[in-house]
Amino acid sequence: MTDTMSVPTHRLAPSTRGAATRGVARAVRRAPHTDLESAPVWMRAIGAVLLLGGLGLTAAVLGWPGDAPETALIVPALVAIAIGVLLLVARSGFTVTDTDVVLHFRPLPARRIARRRIADVRLVEADASTYGGIGLRLRRGVRALILTPGLGIEFTDDRGRVTFVRTRQPEEAFRALGSVR
Repeated sequence: MTDTMSVPTHRLAPSTRGAATRGVARAVRRAPHTDLESAPVWMRAIGAVLLLGGLGLTAAVLGWPGDAPETALIVPALVAIAIGVLLLVARSGFTVTDTDVVLHFRPLPARRIARRRIADVRLVEADASTYGGIGLRLRRGVRALILTPGLGIEFTDDRGRVTFVRTRQPEEAFRALGSVR
């Protein structure tokens, strides 16, 4: 005797939600707010000079006939190439979703902070001297992503850690983060 109930079927199960219910679910879900800022022109120009200089020096050292003491120049050339690429691709910003705030500082991996952990959000004017330089600044209890001076978002989590992100559209970002509570 054959058990017909355990024979697999390749049909999709019918939807239990009606078309009206699916439309409502899409309307409630908000689009995430994303604000990314590229490196300033001067930083990209320095990156391009370092990259081209490093590539030129590498080509000259590797093209040198025989074993010469100039092979020690390959290390600074490779360092210049690496720093040049990092300066060219640098970008900071963040994305606000329904559940997380995602910090971006390219070329590093993104960092997620749960929105439920954010205790305070405010607009702050900042420059390089505010957080001790440009780029990713890490100090005790403070994290800053700053490439250019100007208005940005500073938020504090439930453990008292402060995070600053420079944005091009700070008011929109503030509204997106302001709906945390």
